[in-house]
Amino acid sequence: MQDQDHNTPEENEVVVGYLVQRETADGDVSFWEPRNEWQEDPNEGKLYENEEEANADAKSLQEGDDATITVEIVFEADEDEEWDDEEEA
Repeated sequence: MQDQDHNTPEENEVVVGYLVQRETADGDVSFWEPRNEWQEDPNEGKLYENEEEANADAKSLQEGDDATITVEIVFEADEDEEWDDEEEA
């Protein structure tokens, strides 16, 4: 899995953690949170600090599930992005 380009951070990107993501055949995406199970909001999913732990959970969750379960890298937000422009206006 380590040779996949889309999972390789760019030189200037900071990895803050990993999310376990589930995508159904219909394209519905949800994120794993152990206490509340699958959540639609990525901010409510468990942010793993350790990629190996995220991969282990993803592997166990994949058993018996028809959906595609993957581990996604979470990058630190770009400082140049302005998230609340509309609220300040």
